[in-house]
Amino acid sequence: MSPPTVTVGGAVLPITGAQLALVRDGRVLIQLRPWPPGWEIPGGHCDDGEDPAEAAAREAEEETGLQVRVLRLAGVYTWAGLRSSSDAVYVGEVTGGRWRRSIEAVGHRWAGAADLPPTTFPWIHQRVADALAAAAGAPPVHRIQPVSLRHVLFFGARWAGMLVDAVRRRH
Repeated sequence: MSPPTVTVGGAVLPITGAQLALVRDGRVLIQLRPWPPGWEIPGGHCDDGEDPAEAAAREAEEETGLQVRVLRLAGVYTWAGLRSSSDAVYVGEVTGGRWRRSIEAVGHRWAGAADLPPTTFPWIHQRVADALAAAAGAPPVHRIQPVSLRHVLFFGARWAGMLVDAVRRRH
């Protein structure tokens, strides 16, 4: 079976994953994933034959316990480098439920594009900014997002630095 597709600017793009940027008061819900550790938007892989918007909503509900509604497409993000797939990111809203921890999300917070934690996955910054722009009416975008060994090493160094700082504060 071929992967689902999403059209942006006339280009038909294959999709393997979908995320839902839940927007409230100019902020996006991000969650702390336990492994690999980092802050990110709820989402995951599309099941065979599954519409990416439905996958984004399903994953967000599974991971957060919230009831959600997909409002529109924010963009498609094609990986380059260590990964080679594409994610569709949608803008959505919370319609009910209560946030709860899950095996995929041990914490959450609402954040704007300028106040994301330092341990947010590097590719999420652009996705949050684009989701907030789409929530305000901007058209969907298609972006190439590089993921190199350099990205992985610098991201790991941020976590190490935070751990060292935490130990120093205790003493």
